[in-house]
Amino acid sequence: MVKMTSVPLCEPRFCTPRTPSRPTMGPAIGAAAKALGFELMPWQQLVVDIGGEVDSEGMPVYREVIYSTPRQSGKTLLDLAVIEQRARGWAEILGEPQKMLYTAQTGQDARKKLLNDWFPILWPRRGALGISSITRANGNESVVWKNGSRLDLMGSGEDAGHGKTVDCAFKDELFADSDNRRDQALIPAMATKPFGQMWTNSTMGTPSSVAWNAKVELGRASVEAGRTDGICYIEWSADPSAEPEDPATWWSCMPALGHTQTDRKSTRL
Repeated sequence: MVKMTSVPLCEPRFCTPRTPSRPTMGPAIGAAAKALGFELMPWQQLVVDIGGEVDSEGMPVYREVIYSTPRQSGKTLLDLAVIEQRARGWAEILGEPQKMLYTAQTGQDARKKLLNDWFPILWPRRGALGISSITRANGNESVVWKNGSRLDLMGSGEDAGHGKTVDCAFKDELFADSDNRRDQALIPAMATKPFGQMWTNSTMGTPSSVAWNAKVELGRASVEAGRTDGICYIEWSADPSAEPEDPATWWSCMPALGHTQTDRKSTRL
């Protein structure tokens, strides 16, 4: 793994601005990442600093945080840091355990993410992280903390997620969705949770990426209108006029370059 912390932040093409006067959970999420054994990259810290802003009453300013990067940039590790901070940090603040749902392209993809990517991180540190159990049985996958907070996976069926009450939800790789079933399940599940929040991420999709394309349109319009509440939108993508084979293009839109990705053709490393 390459990690060069001296590499400057790759600026996003679209970005809800940080409001410096507001407190943010960003540093706490960064600390949660360190407890998990890794340090957030500059782009990840930017996302949680803005998306983690809270108002004067301590409530999340952004009901939904939407962010987009190219593949293999570290989106789901960012989600894991947010999950860990939510499970313990928010639980302490609110005085009640947090219920979380993680969703991916399919239920099987969500299962693979938990078992292949997150379990090797969580299990060796379960004592320090306050985790009481990690269930891997098919259809009942979950992570439970000693304080009662819980992470479950949501399947991809039409009735998945319905009837649940959720404090924080994660939608991974929304580009794969040809309908809005994830929002249709998760938005009502958070209706009674004033401190609830949804984290949505994806690489860019295709014309059939109905759900994600709507988020991109909404997010870009929000940024262009200068909104600083409701929806946080941050997008790393190449300018349509940029040359795809030019390393300068890669450095303009791939925020993990110089950290966990290497560009051997570039002299900037």
